[in-house]
Amino acid sequence: MTDKTPNQQLQDLIQQIRAFEQEQEQNRQELMRLKNELRAFLSNNAGNAAAFQRPAPAPKQPFSLEQFIGLKLLNLVGIIVLLIGIAIGVKFAIDKNLISPLVRIILAYIAGGALLLLSMMLRKKYEAFSAILFSGAAATFYFTTYGAFEFYGFISRPIAFSFMVLLTFATTWVALRFNRQEIAILAFVGAYGIPFLVGGESGNVLALFSYLFIINSGILFVSFRKNWELLKYLSFAFTWIIFLSWLVMEYNSKLWFGTGFTFTAAFFALFTVTGLGFRILRQQKMQDIDFLLTGAISLLTYVSVLQLYKNAIAEHVFANITLFFGFFHFLLSILVYKLLTAYSKLSNWYMFSGILLLIMFVPIRYEGITVSGIWIAAAIALFTAGFMLKKRMLRFFSIGLFGSTLFKLVLIDSLRFSTIEKIITYISIGVVLLVISFLYQKYKDLLFAKDNQ
Repeated sequence: MTDKTPNQQLQDLIQQIRAFEQEQEQNRQELMRLKNELRAFLSNNAGNAAAFQRPAPAPKQPFSLEQFIGLKLLNLVGIIVLLIGIAIGVKFAIDKNLISPLVRIILAYIAGGALLLLSMMLRKKYEAFSAILFSGAAATFYFTTYGAFEFYGFISRPIAFSFMVLLTFATTWVALRFNRQEIAILAFVGAYGIPFLVGGESGNVLALFSYLFIINSGILFVSFRKNWELLKYLSFAFTWIIFLSWLVMEYNSKLWFGTGFTFTAAFFALFTVTGLGFRILRQQKMQDIDFLLTGAISLLTYVSVLQLYKNAIAEHVFANITLFFGFFHFLLSILVYKLLTAYSKLSNWYMFSGILLLIMFVPIRYEGITVSGIWIAAAIALFTAGFMLKKRMLRFFSIGLFGSTLFKLVLIDSLRFSTIEKIITYISIGVVLLVISFLYQKYKDLLFAKDNQ
C-alpha cells in the first residue's frame, strides 16, 4: 500500500472535520428537542414541577422572646403552678379536715385523669402543649399513688409499686414517642417531689428509697435510648439530696443500718451505670463532665458510708472505710482496664481515686514519723510502677507525694519531731529525690518516647 500524497491527506482531514460538525449538529438538535419536551411536560404537569427544582433552604427564623414565652415557657410554668396548687389544696383539705382521706385520693386521681384526657384530645393539633399536659398527669398519678399507699394505707405495697412501675414505663414510652425531654423531666421531677408536695411524716424508709430506685431505673432506660443529659443530672441531684438529707437528719443506725447500706450500694451502682452506660454502649469518647460525675458518685458514696457508721463504737472505723474505698477503686480500675480496653482514661481515673484514698488513710490511721515513712515508701513504689509500666500519671503522683511529705515535714513535723527524726526524714527524701532525678536523666528517651500516660 502506497502512502497518500499531501493533497489526499488534506482532503481526508477536511472530510473528517465535516463529519464531526454534522454529528455535533445532530446532537444539538436532539438536545433542543429534549428541552422542548421537558418544557411541554412541565407546563402540562405544573404540580410536579417542584420535583425538578432544588428546594430553597428555609430561612432561619430570628429569636422571638414572645414566641419563647408563649409557646414554651408559659405552658411549662403553668403546669408546675397547677401541680403546686393541687398539692396545696390537698394539704389544706387535710389540715382542715374538709374531706375524707378516700375522697382526697379520688379527687386527685380525677384531676390527673382530666389532664391525661385533655392531653389526648389536643395531641394531634398541639403536640407540644399535649406533652406538657401529659407530664402533669403523670406527676399527679405518681404522688397520688404514693399518698394512697404511704399515708392512708388504701392500697398495699405490691399494688402501689406495681402501678408506679407501669406508670414509669408509660411515661418513658411517651417521652420517647414524643421525643421531648421535658415530658420526662416534668414527670420525674414531680415523682421526686412526692414527699415534699404531699407533706406529712413517713417512717417507711424502705418504701421511699425503693420508690426512688424505681424512678431512677426508668431514667436509666431513657438514658440508653436518648442522651438527655439534663434528665440524668437532675435525677442524680434529686436522689442524693434526698438520701443524704435523710442520713443527716433522720438516720438511726440501730434501726436502719441495713437499709441505708443497701441503698447506698444500689444508688452507687445505678448512677455509675447511668453515667457511663450511654458512652460505653455507643462507643463514644468520655467527656470531662463524665469524669466529674463519676468522681461525684464516688465521693457521695464515701460520705454516705461514713454517715452510716457515725455512731459506731469502733476506734478506727473512719480509717478502715477509707482503706476499703481505696482498694475498691483499685478493683474498679482493674475491671475497667480488663473489660473496657478502649476506656483507659476511666481506668486511670479510678486508679487515681484509689491512690488518693490510700494516701488519706495513712494520716487518719497513723501519726508522727510513721506517716512520713509510709508516704515515702508509697512514693517510691508509685515511681517504680510508673517507671516500669511507663505511666506518667503514677510518676507525677509519686513526685506530688514526695512534695506533700516534704511540705508536711517542714511546716508540721518540725514542731514535733526530734532531731534524729528530722535527720532521718530529710536524708531519706533527699536521697530518693536525687535517685529519681538521676533515673529521669538516664532514661529520659525511654520514659518520654513511648509513654502510656
